[in-house]
Amino acid sequence: AGQRVTLVARCGAPWPAETAWVPAWQAVDPAPVQRPLPVAAADLPSKLSASTIDTLRTCPYRFYARAVLRLYEADELEAGLEKRDYGNWLHGVLHRFHRDRIVGADDHAALQAAADAETTERDLDAAELLPFRASFEGFAPAYLAWLAGRDAAGWRWHEGEVARQVLSPALAPVRLEGRLDRLDVAPDGALQLIDYKTGRTDLLKKKVAEPLEDTQLAVYAALEPRARSAIYLSLDDPAAPLAIEHPGVADTAAQMLGHLGAELERLRAGAALPALGEGAPCDTCEARGLCRRDHWAEPEAPS
Repeated sequence: AGQRVTLVARCGAPWPAETAWVPAWQAVDPAPVQRPLPVAAADLPSKLSASTIDTLRTCPYRFYARAVLRLYEADELEAGLEKRDYGNWLHGVLHRFHRDRIVGADDHAALQAAADAETTERDLDAAELLPFRASFEGFAPAYLAWLAGRDAAGWRWHEGEVARQVLSPALAPVRLEGRLDRLDVAPDGALQLIDYKTGRTDLLKKKVAEPLEDTQLAVYAALEPRARSAIYLSLDDPAAPLAIEHPGVADTAAQMLGHLGAELERLRAGAALPALGEGAPCDTCEARGLCRRDHWAEPEAPS
């Protein structure tokens, strides 16, 4: 400090008087964000999928962001393969295997050939796929044993990767759309819906334990009304393949269509699409910054 005073004195300038710093305070009235209540009476989508319907049931505002405003997160560029890539690859392998299968031929060789062909067609790096391929090598014998039991019971693969779009009177003019993983034929000619899953088996069991909470198989049953039964086929469980049936799926589909039709009618009449702001969905919702969930005046969900 003494050196600075000397320098100022040499310049012939007076040393400035000391003044106390006073922060600039400003009073601001609290202005919390209100829970959004958008209306989209004339802007509802013309087609609904199982995932879109599930979004509407989980949080109407998330449905508004996705299906009405059509806002989605941009896909991140990933250097390596993810679990989702494995799931898509395995779906493709099983579809290719069953589509080309000759009953009585060497199923093991055919399944391996399908895996190789799917890897080539998807242009996947064999080295990156290696951990997943190792899992597949353990899964393949169990799957073929399960399939042999299905064959012995009289079940036959009918078709797979089936795109469906239907206009249900309960939803008109909105259409249902979706892609079915697989349809099998029972010995009596009845169709069974099969949806492949590589997720957690306990969550699948929890879904079908409360059939009205299982949107996916209910929508698929509505898309294929000839199906008398529907199962999730868990492919990523120590006991895989593991069939998890949705009991009375046709009844669930009918109830789902009735409730959904009434809800769409309400929305067309001007009912709001509120952000619920509760539960686990908020933790991973891409619309959280849009609804401003963390800045609401009243975080409680509306009654």
